[in-house]
Amino acid sequence: MLPVRAILWMAAMAYSGFLMTGQGLRTFNSLSITEAFLGALTGFLLAIMFTLRERRRQRPAVVTYSIEQIFPNWGKSGENGGSHPKPRR
Repeated sequence: MLPVRAILWMAAMAYSGFLMTGQGLRTFNSLSITEAFLGALTGFLLAIMFTLRERRRQRPAVVTYSIEQIFPNWGKSGENGGSHPKPRR
């Protein structure tokens, strides 16, 4: 999917970069070539960005663990029977 997406984005952004020069199709100079190249580069980077985003969304975003795995001694009393101090008599 990456090659198709990259070709489409590069062509679309190169054409939009060419149109942003404000020149007609008959005028083809270094400015229009530069804008088309920058548009194609932007399109290539956008294609990579969206492909990586799609791959990232396919895998689980958060690694989930049960609370017992994170805190194995949660709720179990220690040697003194708890963390509260003993009352004085």
